[in-house]
Amino acid sequence: MLPLSGSLSAVGQNMGRAASLVTQGLDPSAAPAVFDTADTPDGAAEAARRALAGGARILMGPLRGNQTPAVLAVAGGVPVVTFSNDDTLGAQGAFVMGVTPAQSVSTMFSYARAQGLTRIALVARNTPLGVASIASAGGIARGGGITLTATLLRDPEQGGLIDAIRAASGGTLPQAVFLPDGGATLTAFARQLQGSGMQVLGSVQWGVSDAAADPNLSGAWFAAAPPNLFQPFSDQFQAAFGEAPGIIAALGYDAALIAVGMGNSGELNRKGLLRQAGFTGALGNFRFVEDGRCQRDLTVLGIVGGGIEALGEITGT
Repeated sequence: MLPLSGSLSAVGQNMGRAASLVTQGLDPSAAPAVFDTADTPDGAAEAARRALAGGARILMGPLRGNQTPAVLAVAGGVPVVTFSNDDTLGAQGAFVMGVTPAQSVSTMFSYARAQGLTRIALVARNTPLGVASIASAGGIARGGGITLTATLLRDPEQGGLIDAIRAASGGTLPQAVFLPDGGATLTAFARQLQGSGMQVLGSVQWGVSDAAADPNLSGAWFAAAPPNLFQPFSDQFQAAFGEAPGIIAALGYDAALIAVGMGNSGELNRKGLLRQAGFTGALGNFRFVEDGRCQRDLTVLGIVGGGIEALGEITGT
């Protein structure tokens, strides 16, 4: 169930393209049917009703977190695998397939701790991503031997970032700073951190090619899908459609892999989603747990001389 019309139609169409790389050549009866959710809760609920009327035994989607409760309300006993990255939807009965802020935080805090970096600040823009990153960071830090010295929600164009981190951290800069945002926000924050001596840590939101090309991020470490799994998918997508896919498009690919694989094994149900072996897709190895969360094996990458270096893999974040 994808937003093929409305404000997110370009994203939905790329997810559908990615899914087609899995299903091309299959008999239509063996491929997942695709339904348009538009970009509203009502649109998602109607897509779910049409899918269920057609005999759907599992619902992959919707994309948006605010659409997911509407789908759950009509799904009955049929499992719902939302593409949202809002972990709280698990408590409402969904399986959360999106790459969550907590997964990036857990990956980077675990890796930093192993390198002896235990005092970390978090700086983000005041967005749902930033708020969710801070919410997850507190518990992860307490359970992982990390002292979270400061959590700042800031306008990325506001100056004085290093002084703000120092002041919020009790007068001493931490060893590292975690920046969950990608794009222009990341560039603005990273530019202000040049020469601070703090190790810059980042999230899956960074994107491999964008991060490597940004001179402000030289020496940074960030969480990412394992390149040996994501890159072949990316190359295939590029060859087929003439553009690079993003993380969200890869969710469409992995969802199709799940649906086809579970269909072939006769396990299009909750038990199939919870299989102990989990799944392997473009975004790496992942597994669902009873509370609806998705555990992911993410890789830590380093930016060295404008290139990318694999530093290690963190299991089950």
